[in-house]
Amino acid sequence: MKLVAQIISWVFVPLFMPLYALLILMFIPSREDYLINDDSLFFLSLNLKLSLLFIFFIFSILAPGVTLIILLKKGLISNIEIDDKKQRLIPLLITAFYCLVLYLFFVLRTSNIYLPKYIYALPLSGFITIGLFAWINFYTKISLHACGTGILTGLIYAYCSQSIYFDFSLLLIAVFITGLVMSSRIYLNKHTLPQVIYGFAGSAIIVYFINFFYPTGF
Repeated sequence: MKLVAQIISWVFVPLFMPLYALLILMFIPSREDYLINDDSLFFLSLNLKLSLLFIFFIFSILAPGVTLIILLKKGLISNIEIDDKKQRLIPLLITAFYCLVLYLFFVLRTSNIYLPKYIYALPLSGFITIGLFAWINFYTKISLHACGTGILTGLIYAYCSQSIYFDFSLLLIAVFITGLVMSSRIYLNKHTLPQVIYGFAGSAIIVYFINFFYPTGF
């Protein structure tokens, strides 16, 4: 059982969650409410989907991942999961910085291709969420894995809230992944129940509201 919990923790590393959320929304059928907005991720062309996923992979997985490895080699963190609360500040700030760079990359782009608002709102909400958690980390340790599932869940719920049609499996996937990850972190004695609840709830609420209210056609 411990091995299963460890595998779940590695499969659902926090850095992977934004990309998982985009994969789910881009490839599971849904339809936006065109009377309100036209921000469908599902109806994007395949080439545009792949391009966006690649960009998110670079900024949300590859760049932070390489940074963590460098910090590990320099002895600034003791392991990739950053179990020590005192070692979390620098990795969190660096990850927040990459989110901000990604957001500015999309805002300042020169291409005339229309992008759904979630492409802008997701890195912005990631920047705000991680920045807030970096500050909270001074006072208490919060589960970053739960924060990752909160990002995934918040985005999916915001997207579904503005859709006239969506596959119910979208919501089930979010709930299932959240349950798996939170249970695994508690089972491995990495976090207490309050720590995973605060991590999930805090990020889910922030991501939901930013993605829901982010202006269309910005």
